[in-house]
Amino acid sequence: MDQREILHKFLEEAQKKKANKEEFADEFLKLKRQSTKYKADKTYPTTVAEMPANIKKNRYKDILPYDHSRVELALITSDEDSNYINANFIKGVYGPKGYIATQGPLSTTLLDFWRMIWEHSVLCRLWKDWCYLCS
Repeated sequence: MDQREILHKFLEEAQKKKANKEEFADEFLKLKRQSTKYKADKTYPTTVAEMPANIKKNRYKDILPYDHSRVELALITSDEDSNYINANFIKGVYGPKGYIATQGPLSTTLLDFWRMIWEHSVLCRLWKDWCYLCS
């Protein structure tokens, strides 16, 4: 099964669940509970995101990138730059770094966002109505 078929199957399942909103809400709550458990157990640490210099770079203080899969920036252009951005690699069909999930950039992290796009050769796959950067 190729990536396109997997995506179509996922979208079909999501449409079915959308029809049954209670099932969709239950699945969301399970994910939220699992995330809370991971944080409490430190199953997937977020120590880099919790460093004082990086806390201000997180749009949402309760959604932090895991240390083991976080995106690291390489190009350091000034003393104020660091290798931190609130973003994680997500496993894809063709490898462990198939996708990047990130928060919308803050005005203070916009340059970091574009550094990540450039360094990792990211193609914007959002629809124009979703992405204020593309519209």
